[in-house]
Amino acid sequence: MAHETFFLLSYSEPFIYAGLFLILLLCGLGLPIPEELTLLTGGFFVHLGIIRFYPTLAVGFLGILGGDLAIYAIGKKWGPELLHHQILRKIITESRLEKGRQFFRDHGNKTIFIARFISGFRVPAFFAAGTMGIKVGRFLLLDFLGALILIPILILLGYYFGASIWWLAEVITRIDYLLRILAVLACVAALVFYLWLRRKPSSESK
Repeated sequence: MAHETFFLLSYSEPFIYAGLFLILLLCGLGLPIPEELTLLTGGFFVHLGIIRFYPTLAVGFLGILGGDLAIYAIGKKWGPELLHHQILRKIITESRLEKGRQFFRDHGNKTIFIARFISGFRVPAFFAAGTMGIKVGRFLLLDFLGALILIPILILLGYYFGASIWWLAEVITRIDYLLRILAVLACVAALVFYLWLRRKPSSESK
């Protein structure tokens, strides 16, 4: 985060907006820089008086939603073709693919909304949303609702805790790691529960 901050600080206000937009857009496509830290940096620049709050807020929404929509569009265009590749077809059978579609029909809203708050799961979740045929309007609405919570909070945190920006960035990074671990554990627990339910009828029939 320090390198990103000092690099942008040496340029004019319009260039900083453009830089923040580009970084956030690329974050949506998998650039290994957390969106949270970029938004904190934007809030920090507002704190310093280098840029203004509302343009920074607009840049945050445009960059983040643009990146998310791009990865969704990639999943929508190339995801089905990828899933039908001869190698993957040996692993992802038609029945498993249908279960994936059913999962997104039943839980797609929660998956898209929650993924907006966990950096490591955004790209795969949004790619899967496109691949599984989630409608673009529904995707954008859910993603926007999550962004409506996350973006202003992080920019305001960067603004109000400007003097302690490095400490705050460390705290948010650790929280993000914790959320990733909890998400992985929840997925493992759901998988174990699903396998147990599949075995239960056959065990009872004996």
